[in-house]
Amino acid sequence: MVEPLTGTPAADIETAEAIVVEQFRAVVSASPRLVAAAGEAAASRRLLQVVTAEHSGLTYPLELLLGEGRCEWVVRDSRGGHRDGTRGFPLHWTGTRFAPEPDATAAEPAEPIPGSGSLEVRITTLHDGGATFRLGRAVEILTSALGDGEPAGWGAAEPVTEPWSAATLTNLCRDRLPAPTEVIVTGPGVVGRLRTRKVEAGVQEEVELSGPPAGTVPRAAVETLAAEAAGFARMMVVAAHPGRPDGLRVSGPTPPALPYGVLIGHELVARNGVAHAERTPVAKVAILGGVGHEAAWCRLDGGQRPPYEQMAAILHHYGMPDQG
Repeated sequence: MVEPLTGTPAADIETAEAIVVEQFRAVVSASPRLVAAAGEAAASRRLLQVVTAEHSGLTYPLELLLGEGRCEWVVRDSRGGHRDGTRGFPLHWTGTRFAPEPDATAAEPAEPIPGSGSLEVRITTLHDGGATFRLGRAVEILTSALGDGEPAGWGAAEPVTEPWSAATLTNLCRDRLPAPTEVIVTGPGVVGRLRTRKVEAGVQEEVELSGPPAGTVPRAAVETLAAEAAGFARMMVVAAHPGRPDGLRVSGPTPPALPYGVLIGHELVARNGVAHAERTPVAKVAILGGVGHEAAWCRLDGGQRPPYEQMAAILHHYGMPDQG
């Protein structure tokens, strides 16, 4: 490699193409150092490459951060070789960045085991953007249903430094508009992020949380979550991620999160009517909510088609793009 450059304090190596940060520890989190490096990489239009040991595990907030367009996970093995942390193909140092070996191909992921990995929930809410909108309800119902408690805190990095306050978060977002806001949120047994952005219809809030092992979550807790989200969410996806067996993302290729259920909110149901929602082509559909405010809770377990195919069928039925 080249000698470290010191233009970016968070970097171990800095070149014209990349900011490289080395983190050789058992658990690697979205620390202030890594969050600062990601911001510098984005501002300078370079890659952030985080190098870890092969047995390191990533927290969910860091996994989300490294899933963005200009961030990559590099794993150094016991022999000093390097590979891509999520896809598994070999990498080499070019003098300015880690890059795939010529003709490198990703390893095939193992078939997911239903119920394995950690539960993963994404809730999207559309606010009108007026003076009375309030963020954080999705976080609150998630920590209640999955962790049997209230949210603990939020912050720009891990560990979070601010106690939970929906009012403070809402004011922060409102003061920053039209710029987006992104924070890490935590609660009993769950961790993830809350993001907001200005859209034509108002303010979109997206909450992504990773919770306890999927196989330990009672079905009743997920049903309660769906019933609560039906009152306000535009969409909710409940899934299990096989690459996060103990709440940490392990290196190596894994299938995407295996979807278990999808909630289609009342706005999308009303667009085509309740009868259309009842015909959603999945294993099980339940209409939740009051008259004139119906939402469709679509369970993907027990169907003859794989969950991924059922998920695609739901999106097609409602004229929505693939959520990827």
